[in-house]
Amino acid sequence: MSDVKSRIGCILVCLGMLFSVGLGGCGPTPAPEPRQLTDARYQEMLVAFGAHDYPRVKKELASLRAAGIQDQRAYYLEAMIELIEKRPENAKASLLEALKINPQFAMAHNALGAIYMEEKNLAQAETEFIKAVSNPLYTTPEKGYQNLGNLYRQQHRDDLALACYQKALKFNPNYFPAHYELARLYFDQQKYLQSTKELDKAQKLSPKHPGVWLLRGRLDKAQHQPRSANRAFHKVIELEPVGPFAEEARRQLEEKKPENMHKEKYHE
Repeated sequence: MSDVKSRIGCILVCLGMLFSVGLGGCGPTPAPEPRQLTDARYQEMLVAFGAHDYPRVKKELASLRAAGIQDQRAYYLEAMIELIEKRPENAKASLLEALKINPQFAMAHNALGAIYMEEKNLAQAETEFIKAVSNPLYTTPEKGYQNLGNLYRQQHRDDLALACYQKALKFNPNYFPAHYELARLYFDQQKYLQSTKELDKAQKLSPKHPGVWLLRGRLDKAQHQPRSANRAFHKVIELEPVGPFAEEARRQLEEKKPENMHKEKYHE
């Protein structure tokens, strides 16, 4: 009888050990990795991206890939990182993956259009921008209309460009790029009063943008106000000493130097 009790005791002990192992020993079982990108996690990635913490974003993207999670937003962020690191072909591939998941993803269409425009594939760029702005759920359509307007400007289709910039401002009256590009468009058409009105709005929104001051100088120069024009050109160089804006400002300043006028007469 004692042997039977002993054997039963051993069996119970073994069963208890197996049960304990099955529960993972002491402590609760860890929660499984989510099989989708949660809104909270995506917002954290956006915050990191906005703070230029790109290594953290890349780490999160790698973690999602390792978990087999495919999400249009993740592919879009991946594309933005690729563009920042000057790998447009990789960015294009990521955007196309995002569009496989959601063919109506307006932000991806807009970004893809911008890449095609850089590649001078204007027909394909136009198609992508139109797909972006045609989506009624697009939260920032002004960006799509702005890009479409810039594309039409490259094609010298100024009436269409004008309509796009105005459409962008209907969606967002404080959208700096549309005011700035409208001012440039009106300047090229020698509509200086309208250009000045748009430039005033642009300057209020972004007072330290060197392009704004460059256009201010060109407007003043065109309207025979050389002193204020020169002040504006010097402001460009102060804000951005190196770059295309500064180069153009210096060229504008050089045109008025007396010694240059003398040299031109001498060579004649």
